[in-house]
Amino acid sequence: MAREVLRRSVPAAAASPWPDDFQRIVQQFFGDTDTSLAGAFSPALDVEETEDGFTMHIELPGVKPEEVDVSLEENVLTVSGKRDFYDEKDVEGFRRVERRFGSFHRAVRLPDRVDPDQVAATYKDGLLTVTVAKSEAAKPRRIQVSTD
Repeated sequence: MAREVLRRSVPAAAASPWPDDFQRIVQQFFGDTDTSLAGAFSPALDVEETEDGFTMHIELPGVKPEEVDVSLEENVLTVSGKRDFYDEKDVEGFRRVERRFGSFHRAVRLPDRVDPDQVAATYKDGLLTVTVAKSEAAKPRRIQVSTD
């Protein structure tokens, strides 16, 4: 039985190992993308520093404010809670689910120069904003230069 081999030129972009390498790197970093999206996850977080303190912006779309716990202990700010699957829908009808559901937890170690008594948290449009003031000793101060 004879087999015929067809040879076609392959564009250089298609022959590049980049897509396979990129896919491997993504899977190593994020894990298998086909695994279940239910269970614990870490929400996206931005940390901003000003002269007066630190502000954390945490993305929590679809989470009710009463489902969010914020704590500060030994300079570790912890945000945790739970995002439930759609209340009125059953998972069986979905063909693709990319959003994460279940418990979430995010912890950030802050410098020793924060004031644990001055912490505030606000929630608006799915964004949790937590501000932690710096202690007075840590704030920059202007020193007057005197002349002799």
